[in-house]
Amino acid sequence: MHDEACPIFDDMIENHYIGHKFILDNFGVKPRIGWQVDPFGHSNTNARFFAEMGFDAWFFARLDMQDKNKRLDDKTMEFVWRPNESKDTEDPLQIFTHVLYNGYSNPPGMDFDIVAGDPLWVNDRSSLGFNADVKSQQLDQFLSEKAEHYVTDDMIVLFGQDFRFMDAEYYYQSMDAMIEYMNLNYANKYNFIYSTPSNYIDALVKHNVTWTTKYDDMFPYSDVPDGFWSGYSTSRPNLKQQVRSLSSNFHASAQIYSLSALDQEMTKQSFD
Repeated sequence: MHDEACPIFDDMIENHYIGHKFILDNFGVKPRIGWQVDPFGHSNTNARFFAEMGFDAWFFARLDMQDKNKRLDDKTMEFVWRPNESKDTEDPLQIFTHVLYNGYSNPPGMDFDIVAGDPLWVNDRSSLGFNADVKSQQLDQFLSEKAEHYVTDDMIVLFGQDFRFMDAEYYYQSMDAMIEYMNLNYANKYNFIYSTPSNYIDALVKHNVTWTTKYDDMFPYSDVPDGFWSGYSTSRPNLKQQVRSLSSNFHASAQIYSLSALDQEMTKQSFD
């Protein structure tokens, strides 16, 4: 997950090249999903990169509060993003885009990590800590409200937050209990499963929805009235100058190396 406002495009590409190569070399997997949940605004340049990288979709959490409120009202939290360069072409470059409902956080009251204050989900009625009846009502209310803002009846729900899953087994015990209780007591409304963004996108395809289209940037980003996350675009100039300088040297050396590799005579000498 890279920044979208401050870097230049070749650094963004290089960042993904290195990461994707690591994943392919070590796990034999090619990523299908762009995961940009925490940058402070989003550019159509990044949407173009993700489309050209072969991603099926990308997810993010932060967008301007006025934009989000309108999208919630219009049920356009999911849309197709077509970068400006492809707006008028017959076969436009595009990528499916999903805006997360409540950021990259768990539903309210469902933060089961050892560093959080929410109680575990307990199904055992004989236990003094039994709370599944109350928690299930809270979760049902949250999901019912969320469902009003999306087009299909498939829903992606995130669990976790910053620095969560400090004890993954501890967290998953509550999620296991939650899934068991909800599927048993709310089977007429929900079918809970552990899933992934890729599985969610595959499920959406089956609905054959015609999505709305977006072309421009999502900058600047504001999460409170008159409060914009734009200062970081101009802050720390010395650090940014150092990054630009190192980036320039890196890409210049990469070009020289590439030209040398393409020089058959030089390549032959190196192998000899």
